[in-house]
Amino acid sequence: MNTKRLDWIDIAKGIGIILVVLGHTLVPQVRETGLAGFLWIFIYNFHMPLFFFLSGYLFEKGLSHYTNKRKFTLGKLQYLMLPYLIFSTFAYLFIGFSLKIPLLAKVLENGGYTAVDLKDAILQIVTYNNHIDKHLWFVFSLFIVFLVNILIPKIMKSKPMLIVLLGLYISKAYVHYYGILDYVTSDLLFFSLARIAFSTGNKKSINTIVAAVIFVVTNCLYSYFYVTQMPSGVLKGVLYLIRSISSVTGIMTVCNISKHLQNKAPQRLLKTLGMYSYDIYLMHAPFLVSGLMGILLAYSPFPTVICCVSVLVLGLFIPIVLSKFIIRKIPFLSVLILGKNYKNSTPINASNNLSHNL
Repeated sequence: MNTKRLDWIDIAKGIGIILVVLGHTLVPQVRETGLAGFLWIFIYNFHMPLFFFLSGYLFEKGLSHYTNKRKFTLGKLQYLMLPYLIFSTFAYLFIGFSLKIPLLAKVLENGGYTAVDLKDAILQIVTYNNHIDKHLWFVFSLFIVFLVNILIPKIMKSKPMLIVLLGLYISKAYVHYYGILDYVTSDLLFFSLARIAFSTGNKKSINTIVAAVIFVVTNCLYSYFYVTQMPSGVLKGVLYLIRSISSVTGIMTVCNISKHLQNKAPQRLLKTLGMYSYDIYLMHAPFLVSGLMGILLAYSPFPTVICCVSVLVLGLFIPIVLSKFIIRKIPFLSVLILGKNYKNSTPINASNNLSHNL
């Protein structure tokens, strides 16, 4: 199997994870200002679809080698769902304990955290109706998306299925699906689009500048209505269609920029962030970014912008330091926290297996 890394994908993941952490620094108190609220929804319209697209692209690249579906599924179960369960359980226990400490309780309650009993906690973790480790929806949803695509690979990249998936995406304008299904109904679309893009060799890609212009215009249009007042009826469905166009052209823009940045000055930093993107994603929230932002906003004399930039940098690089120098060097911790044994592997080689690459 060809395990050669694609530099542009690491760069794209690096850009994506910066947007993820930046989005999480924009906590509700910050988003109360119009510009911050606009920036938040602008980022959220495309940054997670980007990760599903990249995952789908790599899945299709290695599909011919995934002959053992059981082995593939068990690998994903360990790589995605084990960290999901570990981090979710820890977050619920930590928040439950912290809410008993008055100083921390005030900060947590301002952030929307409340106490949850054991029965509700288990139900929320299993269904992903959880309000504590919210960012982990991606890990849960990606596992289901992988599972569906490995079970019915040909059907999931057919044109009729693409129409069905687009319909499911637009239906979210009117329907709120239960638990994790509310995410999966969107994420399958971008994963399948990536598989088709790989199969066609990107021959149908549009010009970089054209894609960027369409992305900015459609994203600004959707973000404006989201921040001001979302229309109802048919117009809301049309707006969700516009949002899907914004997401797709945003993905194209990031991928095109990433290909252009190969062998350019910023690529080394972005590649490093990309290679550690899963580590960063798992560890940066809710405590390091959202929690620290809550504390700084409550007690720090510094301007909000300074707090956001500082927390962004810490949220990106503290997980890298912890992972590189501690977690990846201890097999037990590596499997438990990252779902994979990185012992005796360099960061590059450790993620080379396409079946494990996010």
